[in-house]
Amino acid sequence: MPTVKYLTKSRFKLALECPTRVRFDLEPEVYENQKADNPFLLALAEGGFQVGEWAKLHFPSGKDCVTKDNEQAMADTASWLQAGEPVIFEAALRSGFKYIRVDVLQITEHEIRVIEVKSKSVVGADSGQFFGKRGGLDSTWRSYFEDVAFQVQVAKEYFGRLGWDMPVRGYLFCPDKQKNATIDGLHEYFVIRHDEKNRASCVVKTGVLLADLGESMMTLVDASPGIQAVEDDQDSYVREGWECTSFQGAIKWFEELMRMNNRGLPIPMMPVGVHCATCSFRTQRELDVDDMKSGRRACFEHALGWTQSEFDRPKVWDVWNLRSKKRIIEEGRWFMDEMGQEDFKAELTHPEELSGQSELPNAQRQWIQICAAKGTFNSVYLDMEGLQDEVQQFTWPLHFIDFETTAPAIPFYEGYTPYQGVSFQFSHHVLHADGRLEHAGQFLGLGQGEDPTYAFVRSLYDNLSGDDGSVFMYSHHENSYLNYAHRLLRKSSPFDESFTNELLRFLESLTWPTDEAYGIWPESRRVMVDMAEMVRTYFWHPDMAGSNSIKAVLPAVLNASAELQTKYKAPLYGSAAMPSLNYNTGFSWIQFDEQGKVRDPYKLLPALKKDILGEDLETINRIYGDDFIGNGGAAMTAWSYMQFAEMTDEEREDIQHALKKYCELDTLAMAFIMEYFLIELKKA
Repeated sequence: MPTVKYLTKSRFKLALECPTRVRFDLEPEVYENQKADNPFLLALAEGGFQVGEWAKLHFPSGKDCVTKDNEQAMADTASWLQAGEPVIFEAALRSGFKYIRVDVLQITEHEIRVIEVKSKSVVGADSGQFFGKRGGLDSTWRSYFEDVAFQVQVAKEYFGRLGWDMPVRGYLFCPDKQKNATIDGLHEYFVIRHDEKNRASCVVKTGVLLADLGESMMTLVDASPGIQAVEDDQDSYVREGWECTSFQGAIKWFEELMRMNNRGLPIPMMPVGVHCATCSFRTQRELDVDDMKSGRRACFEHALGWTQSEFDRPKVWDVWNLRSKKRIIEEGRWFMDEMGQEDFKAELTHPEELSGQSELPNAQRQWIQICAAKGTFNSVYLDMEGLQDEVQQFTWPLHFIDFETTAPAIPFYEGYTPYQGVSFQFSHHVLHADGRLEHAGQFLGLGQGEDPTYAFVRSLYDNLSGDDGSVFMYSHHENSYLNYAHRLLRKSSPFDESFTNELLRFLESLTWPTDEAYGIWPESRRVMVDMAEMVRTYFWHPDMAGSNSIKAVLPAVLNASAELQTKYKAPLYGSAAMPSLNYNTGFSWIQFDEQGKVRDPYKLLPALKKDILGEDLETINRIYGDDFIGNGGAAMTAWSYMQFAEMTDEEREDIQHALKKYCELDTLAMAFIMEYFLIELKKA
């Protein structure tokens, strides 16, 4: 007998995005899913599994429905309810073709509580935080209340059939940013363990009680106002192709689609639209790969009869930072080459005529990308005059810094709030006026119960206080986290008063304040320069495809510069001529692929050993790319893994080695980009 496929919480969320995505989700062996992530690792990065276990400690008598088998889970839940158990974790409830697993099902004297545990933080229990100034539900919270509203509906139907005459109310149970950790090492009570099949799970150490964790930082929030807002919404669920006009209508219609599917009838394809830009059911270039199909391709073939030539044409939805994409697509224009100057309110100039412009506004940058798609511009844009003006303000030598940080849901240290930022790593490259480049410094705090922030700031001070050279970051991330460090040092410091004040002045010299509530200070001549802003203002390359990410800019720069290729093709990096703290033999960052293009240096980073994390490593590779420490999200996950996982010294050393090389490449990439700018200025 075929297994019944239900409308679960995850499928309900997918259906709200687009019902066709549920069709593809039901055939995972056929359709590629770019978000086919290991939920354990995603929850690790976001704190979800730890928060889930933390929440359970608040209900010590709760029964835990651990089985993954749907029928067994429903039987266990029914048995416990009949026996009068007041709390069930992962309770399995079914009504028709709707099936949910409730994080915490609590039966009180007066009501049935459907409690959804979320790692997203709240600020107290006031429901006003979920609504905007105009009274509407905050868009960042909508999906959470839709989730709880769906569960409440299923629970009402389930208990109604049982004849239980009690109201069903939904709640959110979340970390509260108004509360502080009252003990150090709270995270150490939540450990990651592997079973005999090398599958990971988060567990609470044996014998640990809620009282052992200090004062609780979780807050129970009544979700009723948010649920009511969802159910009263008369606009959000009226969409082209949808056979419903309300939230409740959407539940009934989605359930009917699942009923049809279980009878062998596929879920119909919905009309295509701007929402297709975010569809995860796709492959590279929309081509079949390893017998996996692109769902998005199937939609556009069905709706518009697209062929490969249409899939290869640059899309409107890929124009950088374009806010009018929905309107343009609704007019039936899908491709960049169908856009014209009339789509912009600003006066635009052809890219060839932009030389000498002091800055590149958003609309003009978008227009360059569109001209490239039209084939009327296919070269590099570099504003020499504006760039020269900026470079003249620099003080040599030039310092490039990059931080790796985390903001854990469960604070690692006493006094921290949920999601308070922790800086655990930096890399530092120096470019001298004579062109000499060196990896001058790095820091990696291991955590393991000790707050790395103080040592991080001390090490950064030692790295940057030897001269007055300009300091560069990429985006505002570093400024934000140095503000966090400034706030922490003002609150408590392991250093004497004199050195603490010196460190505070040092931090103020590099940053601008992000929150006046924690103090303001005058802007320093040495305040960090944002290289991402420099790229957005002065540079564009067709290989960047509209992205300004350092991982898009770096390959474009290396492919554009024969000078950089010549300098870094020789295996000198890590030698005495070009020192590195992690490469002790000559290494070449310029390596070419079969087409003669420079390979992305991030693809040259070492992957973790396959025997370190087993199944988890394979999944992280799938989530973040070919190399485990291939981006900042993975770096955060890896460091968090070290805090929670039971692992050997060898395993920790392997992660540390990979983290150091990844962070080093980030500052090296900044130096490469700056060198490219300087080389081009000399040619002008």
